[in-house]
Formats: sequence, structure tokens, C-alpha cells
Amino acid sequence: LQVPFDRVNERCAALREANPMLGHRGCRLAISYPDICETQARALFEAADLALKSGSTEEVNLEIMVPFVGFKAELDHQVAIIKRVAQEVN
Repeated sequence: LQVPFDRVNERCAALREANPMLGHRGCRLAISYPDICETQARALFEAADLALKSGSTEEVNLEIMVPFVGFKAELDHQVAIIKRVAQEVN
């Protein structure tokens, strides 16, 4: 990743929460940092594409779950990113 340890350590400290069961995690973290969702979606779509192009007779059934959704707007935000990335990969 070529990211200095100090920078990773600082980021971890900045994201630390008093109550880790609530707050800034799941889809909310991906809303704050959309590159998390983009990177994960791209990896899934590219892997599925490679599997399809490999000549295998196995069916590719890609399922994507958006974690810890509390509101429809949160899901809509993540779905829009996932659909955009799917279009970019295809």
C-alpha cells in the first residue's frame, strides 16, 4: 500500500469512537469515504468479470450486501455508487 505507518496510526486514532457499537461504521463510513465502497465494488465486479471470461462452466452469482443501513437514503447513496462502478467495469 506504500502508506507510512504513522499516517495509518493517525487515521485509526481519528476514527476511534467512544461507543463502537454505534456511529461511524458500515455504510456510514463508506458515505464519508466513498472510495471504500468504490474499491470494494470494483474488486467484486472485476473478479466476476474474470470468472466469466475464464471459460469456466460455473455460473457467477454476485451478491452485494450494504452493511448497517439505518435509512433508505443511506442505501440509495451506496447503491448509486455500486451501479456507477458496475457500469465503469462493464
